[in-house]
Amino acid sequence: MTATAKGEGLVVTGLRKEYGDHTAVDDVSFALAPGSSLGIVGESGSGKTTTVRMLVGLERADAGTVTLDGRDRSARPRGRAERLARAREIQMVFQDPYLSLDPRITAGGCVDEVLRLHFRLDPAARRARVAELLDQVGLGPREAEALPRRLSGGQRQRVAIARALAAEPRVLVLDEAVAALDVSIQAQILELLGRIRREAGVGFLFVTHDLAVVRHITDELVVLRSGRIVESGPTSRVLTAPEHPYTRLLLDSVPRRGWDPARIAGARAAVG
Repeated sequence: MTATAKGEGLVVTGLRKEYGDHTAVDDVSFALAPGSSLGIVGESGSGKTTTVRMLVGLERADAGTVTLDGRDRSARPRGRAERLARAREIQMVFQDPYLSLDPRITAGGCVDEVLRLHFRLDPAARRARVAELLDQVGLGPREAEALPRRLSGGQRQRVAIARALAAEPRVLVLDEAVAALDVSIQAQILELLGRIRREAGVGFLFVTHDLAVVRHITDELVVLRSGRIVESGPTSRVLTAPEHPYTRLLLDSVPRRGWDPARIAGARAAVG
């Protein structure tokens, strides 16, 4: 995969993470150009979530570097101001929005918290910005006043996206962000994300096991297996002409007409 030029976009080089004698992530490198969309796919245990947790600072890498627009994010931040600045740059949307939203705070309040943390806005300006962000994700005043438990799963995920966008990030990490939603709601959220990307120029890092999702929303694709990248390149090429046996196995494992589970099990044993 071609890396972005120095000082432009997100560049990850040689990431490694160990837990005792288990290597969860091993020499992972990729680049995300400004405003582009990169998918990271693989089965459970492949190292997807550990990788992105290192990017956003929820885990410390044992080796490797992460730079955003030429700024090194690998060292520990010095002081609260630098910590907040880093948090703004890369925001994360999790699989289950109900667990990531404070159940005691309204949807509008969840977005307002981010504005109060990162920006010096008076109350009137914050209210206007909250309304703007919620409108951007298709939510209105009624949803703004509702607690998370009063919202549907799709509405809660829209709130989580609005809250992430409130920080005005350079990169938005979506970790299985549509996996828990009904198919029709998935389509709505994916369309929403595509529109936000076009309008705001935010780079997307989409972590998922769903190949249909990455086909729809990503430009580039990284395939992880046991913590290592086994294949990467343009999404269209990787999904139509995969070069690695594991990538072919992932594609063959998607149920469809004529699908043979026994044959897939045999192929899995052959890959090892």
